[in-house]
Amino acid sequence: MKVAFLILVIAVAAASTSPVKPNAVDWAKVSEELEASLVIVVNAATKLKELAIAGDKEIGDKIAARIDITGREGRTLFEAILAKVEDQSLTADQFNEYLEAVDTMWEQTVEDLRELIFSLPKEVYKEMSEVYDDAYILFLINGTNVLALLSQ
Repeated sequence: MKVAFLILVIAVAAASTSPVKPNAVDWAKVSEELEASLVIVVNAATKLKELAIAGDKEIGDKIAARIDITGREGRTLFEAILAKVEDQSLTADQFNEYLEAVDTMWEQTVEDLRELIFSLPKEVYKEMSEVYDDAYILFLINGTNVLALLSQ
């Protein structure tokens, strides 16, 4: 995850130094990339909840409930970003703030669930970790693509 985060930091630095030209941004592509990031997150959340519940129904239900809370919070952030895309006012700095907020939200969710996750069977925990890591990396790559588009 640290390598993916480093890639994101480099992309943010490059995007932050380039002024956004309103007519140069391919807003349809930005919207497409954002929708792809939503699919990544929703699919990962669904898979994580399914794995947790399959590993232990009682613990899994608690994990699923917390993931749902994070999902609602994330959806609110996502809708605010999407509104800025629709009116073509999203900047690279604003999108970077969004990525940081999502990252913080995910980290807090993992921290809140750490004890529950570790109480699941080891093979379930390992599979959940893989799903999370894969989604996180894809989300960062997707975020880097959006930053690049906003920096054109």
